[in-house]
Amino acid sequence: MTAPLGQLLDEIAAKIAAAAAGADLTEVGELQVTSRRNFNPTPPSIDVYPGDPFRDGTDGTAAFNEVGGSLLLTVRARVNTADNIAGQDFLLRLMDDEDDISIAAALMDDQTLNGLASSVNVEGNSGYLRYIEGSDESFLGCEWRVRVLRALS
Repeated sequence: MTAPLGQLLDEIAAKIAAAAAGADLTEVGELQVTSRRNFNPTPPSIDVYPGDPFRDGTDGTAAFNEVGGSLLLTVRARVNTADNIAGQDFLLRLMDDEDDISIAAALMDDQTLNGLASSVNVEGNSGYLRYIEGSDESFLGCEWRVRVLRALS
């Protein structure tokens, strides 16, 4: 038996929010972190959702009671481009493994995600990407590919 997928996404979002809670974010404002895909972000915004592909059975984990293999998730950060430099600086902080708000460091610090996973691996992140939301509002952002192997209870 494993934890429901929604609970796993909630825990990933909680880890990211906790890492950012003590950080100085005055240049970008309050951080919005959601554990589902956010179609109406208030940047700076981070959301978590199933990646594409969502399962990877080619990694050998299907043999360890994980029916379709490990889960591939997307963690996405978006910023407003009104203050171009501040937004880019914030994204760079999220990408920087040595920064207090590093996405990779926040997620890989606890390989169990409070007992919900047996391993977590942030496989890498994109460079800057442009996102068009709603009525053609443009955001700058980046994405991380996160591989999770659920824990069996």
